[in-house]
Amino acid sequence: MSTPFWGNIDSRRLARAYVALAFAQDVAKGYVNENASLHPLLTALDMSAKLLEEILEDVLPEEEVPTTDNTDYIEVVM
Repeated sequence: MSTPFWGNIDSRRLARAYVALAFAQDVAKGYVNENASLHPLLTALDMSAKLLEEILEDVLPEEEVPTTDNTDYIEVVM
């Protein structure tokens, strides 16, 4: 039996870490454009992001968690 994403604290922490890492990558890319000596930092962030992504793919469930009637959400129509 798999643990739903909303109930697995470690999965949520990993997901938040991945988002924080993506933000750090964006900031680092701006600095690399100004100072090429920071390129190794960007490379290290990219490698870390790939590793975290692989871990998240193994941890997160592949099927969608069904929503219930009492779930607050907004449907976006395009």
